Amino acid sequence: MNPFQDLFDAQKAYFATNVTRTYEWRFERIDRMGRMIKENEAAFQNAVARDFKTASQEYIFETVTSISETEFQKSQLESWMTPSEAPVPRALAETGHKGFVYRDPYGVALIMGPFNGPLTLLIRPALTALAAGNTCILKVSEQLSATSALLMELVPRYFDPRAVTAVTGHREEVTELLKLPFDFIFFTGSTKVGKIVMKAAAENLTPVLLELGGQNPALVDETANIPDAAKKIVWGAMAWGGQWCTSPGYAYVNESVADAFVAEARKAVVELYGKDPKTNPDYSRVISAREVSRLAGLIDPGKVVSGGRSDPQARYLDPTIVYPVTWDDPIMKTRCSVQYYQSSPTKRSTKLWPASLQHRIRSLDSSSAAIRRPLTGSSASTPTAAVR
Repeated sequence: MNPFQDLFDAQKAYFATNVTRTYEWRFERIDRMGRMIKENEAAFQNAVARDFKTASQEYIFETVTSISETEFQKSQLESWMTPSEAPVPRALAETGHKGFVYRDPYGVALIMGPFNGPLTLLIRPALTALAAGNTCILKVSEQLSATSALLMELVPRYFDPRAVTAVTGHREEVTELLKLPFDFIFFTGSTKVGKIVMKAAAENLTPVLLELGGQNPALVDETANIPDAAKKIVWGAMAWGGQWCTSPGYAYVNESVADAFVAEARKAVVELYGKDPKTNPDYSRVISAREVSRLAGLIDPGKVVSGGRSDPQARYLDPTIVYPVTWDDPIMKTRCSVQYYQSSPTKRSTKLWPASLQHRIRSLDSSSAAIRRPLTGSSASTPTAAVR
């Protein structure tokens, strides 16, 4: 028997009572989630810091965004639940007919959170599912030993397991979990695992929302303020220990300013993290020793112009600048990287390696490029992930 079958069946039966469709039920569950984080905020921050986010602004971000999201969801819930009028064909409108959209919950939602947003990327989608009137099974990340253990302890204290429950497990357990006929699946993570989730969901025709890692380009042209651009991009690359999906994925840097950009990037690393980033808590750790070894193996020591050191046992990898590189270099073929690449006849390249960040910075001969501040893509959610 599937080890998660009883949990799933209990939530299905509970959803069938229609209690989750009411405003009162939804508001109370959103409020409970907020109280769980707020009443245990220090414990959550300590757990996140032990797992990998040693930078105070990063573990504070995890709890603050989750708490503020609950307040936003509560403030919008009533309007989201109100049926909205929709246009109808002219012939129907002229005969007095009207159309309305009623947003109904799907049922039992599976929320699969990644390691790099221990709370942000698990709690926020869970809140949207609850706001939509669904029950939730939260799959916490097995890579987050401290944070996941705390969630496994606290979720049963604050929620009836028929409404919200948390589960953990490795590949074997997740395989069994995905065999269940969920009504909706929300997955955040890699494209590789996303394909596995999508394939499993297809067996039950389960709707899926995939939030997958990708590339976020930054463009630097010859008119840019190079010191300012370099510092912002370096900060965006190094935040979260280089493990955040909304960091700049790659940048096109005009070849006329490429050397100056590299020089300013080297300077920015020292300004932000000091001469020994390993001793600076503002530079967070990589999630595991295995990941450090994998990333370090992609770096060509002969092309390192800054950084390059690694310590797998300490889960540490230097902020590293590699220059020049080409598309044939192994470091250019992974999605977990930061690169500065200049488009030129000699095809020289520059690479900034920030632990496991998915980052490529290439260059483009363009006078219309622009720079925005990295990592500012976070926005409030709407309960559409689990509503039809």
